[in-house]
Amino acid sequence: MKNLSAKYLVSALFAGLCFFAGCGESSELPSAPNTAVASSSSVASSSAIVSSSSVAEPISQPVENQSSSSENIFTPVSSSSVQKIPDNQASSSSFDVVLSSSSAVTPIINGPFTFLTTPGALALAPDVDGFYDMGDVYKAVPKTSKIAFVIRHSKREKKNTGVESKLTPIGVQMAQTLGTKLVGEESFYYASTDFVRTRTTCENIAVGRGEAGAVVETWNGIDGGYFLTVPSSTLDSVVSKRGGNLKYIAQYSYGDRITISAIVSYFHDFYPRGNQFVNEVIVANMPNWKRVSVLVSHDMLVEPLIAFVSNRTVDLKAHVSPFRWVNYLSGIAVIVDEAGVITALPVRGDEVGWMIPKDEVDEGV
Repeated sequence: MKNLSAKYLVSALFAGLCFFAGCGESSELPSAPNTAVASSSSVASSSAIVSSSSVAEPISQPVENQSSSSENIFTPVSSSSVQKIPDNQASSSSFDVVLSSSSAVTPIINGPFTFLTTPGALALAPDVDGFYDMGDVYKAVPKTSKIAFVIRHSKREKKNTGVESKLTPIGVQMAQTLGTKLVGEESFYYASTDFVRTRTTCENIAVGRGEAGAVVETWNGIDGGYFLTVPSSTLDSVVSKRGGNLKYIAQYSYGDRITISAIVSYFHDFYPRGNQFVNEVIVANMPNWKRVSVLVSHDMLVEPLIAFVSNRTVDLKAHVSPFRWVNYLSGIAVIVDEAGVITALPVRGDEVGWMIPKDEVDEGV
């Protein structure tokens, strides 16, 4: 696979193996976030402006999508409870006021989106595949804006895909290399799902930044099943012998016919669900995070998100040749400027934003 180039293999086998030995050995995960977040009653349907006077649990996917064995269950927000903001509502000039008071800005209406999907005045250009480099985004966004990166974990063990699956030596090196692109004086907020590979991705990004002792919160608000109406295990049980879930998640993400009619109802309506994620899961929680947040999840969440924010123009079609899938460390960036304007872009942390699964480097672990 061209985006898992041999450059990682030499350095990873030397430095990565040494570091890797101490990563994720314990099954004990960090506690769930306990910071307050805004009530859904103060979130605008198209700009998600937040009131700090109302607090609730961190916003997550519907309860039925979560594992009953999870120790981190959060209160969901219903889209029917979201306020609509009048078109003539004046916008605030203060970033802090916009994100922490009941003030609201005029919604951004851009086709099916409630946010901007181009970088606007930022000096940013996508690569030939439509991705923006995460390091370039971090450097280009003004210090008066907030950024949340929602990305897939780094390269993990091929023979173990469960909760305890660790990063490979190449995966460790990839995450640390991404961290070097995000070097700055400020500390980041880190959150992951309750999987070893997502948590250690955060930890290694922090190492690459030179950010020692970074705390990684465990938060199921970014669980892989967000776009599903059923537990992911239910989908897996139907498709595991019929091409695997990559094929059907890609069909859903790109609006193509889902070739197993029985699972059509397993997915939420695509564009409303994507808007809900950006507004109610990410923007609504940003006042409680640091200026820059790194949220590490799984391909089942990140694949639809990239298709969504790119309006299906980024090719991650795993169901048609050349069978591209979301690469490790790819995802989206959600940016909120000082006027409360929201922008969402597809981003990559590695050299290329996509992968061809059959070409993935097998490290024998």
